[in-house]
Amino acid sequence: MAVGDSGWGSFVDGFLSTWRRVITDPHGFIADMPLAGGLGHPAAFLVVCAAVNAAGHLISGWGIVGLLWVLIAQVIAALLAAVLFVLVAQHLFNGRAGFEPTFRVVAYASAPLVFLWVPLVGWLARIYSAYLLVRGLERVQGLDTTRAVLTMVLGLGALWLLRAVRMGGPAWF
Repeated sequence: MAVGDSGWGSFVDGFLSTWRRVITDPHGFIADMPLAGGLGHPAAFLVVCAAVNAAGHLISGWGIVGLLWVLIAQVIAALLAAVLFVLVAQHLFNGRAGFEPTFRVVAYASAPLVFLWVPLVGWLARIYSAYLLVRGLERVQGLDTTRAVLTMVLGLGALWLLRAVRMGGPAWF
């Protein structure tokens, strides 16, 4: 049996082709992205992106604890962000989508975050991920660009405040 014929090989091939399309053709990917169909594929995509990012943090000296912390934190942050985006979009801007399509946007917008651990490139990855979030929120929530940006900023701001409260420090740091 060839490597590409196994379940693992087809999973890796599917992940790589999806990742490549998200990165190189974001408008086409977002336009073609199904709004329903379960959370399995987007969640697997998110976990693999988080695992690659965590492995990069391991290589850069964060250790095994850092690897686990980055992996778990990125997945939990994505879940919370999707919830917050739905709440902000629906309650402030009359967004029309629920959790599943919004989670799909957040999961696939994690594609550039595989480079989060690389100095300077990590900031570019954050910016590109934010761009993907805005474009995805426009499509799934039916928002204009301004409202999609506000949804993202308010949702991420709330996530940041939750993190600050959880860490026990002042919210402005």
